[in-house]
Amino acid sequence: MSHFLFAAIGSFGDLHPAMAMAREAVRQGHRATVASAAGYEEKIRSAGLGFRPLRPEIPRSDAELAYFFDLRKGPERLMRNLIFPNLPDTHADLCAACADADLLVAAELVYTASIAAGARGIPWVNYVLAPNSLFSAIDPPVLANEPWFHAFRHLGAWPHRLAYLFGEWLADRWAASYHALRQEKGLPRGRNPIFQGKHSPRGTLVLFPSAFAPPQRDWPAGCRQTNFPFYEHGRLDPRLEEFLSAGEPPVVFTLGSIIAHFEPRFYEVAAAAAEQLGIRAVLLTGRNPRIPAVDPERIFAIDYAPLSQLLAHSRAVVHAGGIGTTAETLRAGLPAVIVPFSFDQPDNASRVRRLGAGVVLDRRRISVRSLAAAVETVLKKAALRDSARQLAREIKSAPDLAESVVLLQSLARDPARG
Repeated sequence: MSHFLFAAIGSFGDLHPAMAMAREAVRQGHRATVASAAGYEEKIRSAGLGFRPLRPEIPRSDAELAYFFDLRKGPERLMRNLIFPNLPDTHADLCAACADADLLVAAELVYTASIAAGARGIPWVNYVLAPNSLFSAIDPPVLANEPWFHAFRHLGAWPHRLAYLFGEWLADRWAASYHALRQEKGLPRGRNPIFQGKHSPRGTLVLFPSAFAPPQRDWPAGCRQTNFPFYEHGRLDPRLEEFLSAGEPPVVFTLGSIIAHFEPRFYEVAAAAAEQLGIRAVLLTGRNPRIPAVDPERIFAIDYAPLSQLLAHSRAVVHAGGIGTTAETLRAGLPAVIVPFSFDQPDNASRVRRLGAGVVLDRRRISVRSLAAAVETVLKKAALRDSARQLAREIKSAPDLAESVVLLQSLARDPARG
């Protein structure tokens, strides 16, 4: 039996994949601990998993969330003002968490994984959840801060290779604390942790299926692709179950576990759009205080519901394009209207559109009229429904979570690697 330590920083979209793999590791007879924000301790322990605190926590005030999720400047602000200033704390927490672990499995943003694992003498593997984390120039992502640059993909790989070189130079200025920590530990400078430095020499687990983004020859060496790490948890609220059984399947409106908290106007527009179309709807509002007055027979508002169960009774989804919600929508075979905000969302949205399973709506142009028109499109266009259902079949046939955990063990034990 091995002791797996899964380390994740961020929202539920970052936490749930770690918890899904940890629970599967336990099912396979191993011990599993999740290192993450202190605010998640109860959630993690209630799932039967060990917990260790890992700083920093993502801020929770509406103003701070809006600041870090700005469409253009959000990623830079997160790195410069949160992740790298707190890197010494991250490293201290991670070293403590690794004390009795046999393998460290690190998510995006856990940039001290290589240093902590080296200090403890244990192997480590990293994983990525979305294609934009791999910075392919052959299949380039839509960059949240410069989405217009994606148009240059038709010129070949070289424009994005140049862009990544500039990005690495710029990101090195943000990562001064990372390079200082390596120097303090007597280690060579290393590669930039946002780009190449986050990948383990033992391998990178790619947790999205080839149906969503096929493998590319310029991915980092050692990438092993499996499938979305679906996290099954919770039950539907009985009131929501009653609503679902009382009429036709609804359209689900959700902005995920972070953005829902600072975009109150979205749900007012969503409710009005649903009423204009005469459709039933479920609004997943988070802790948003401005819940619109709605007809309870047609529209049901609730702070949270497990998507895997809710989407089994739904007909379409309007969401922000986070990889977790994108994955659940594709698995359910539902067409989507995607309203991306920042980080991986613009690229995930673009991929869904190119796969023919949804449409993209600019968040700056949301109105009752534009949202109603987009929802009407995905409800009426058979080609979108057909593409979504085909993708669902391909996702269900891809390697499952059990295979991902077995692969983690294989990468950790391979003496030819790192």
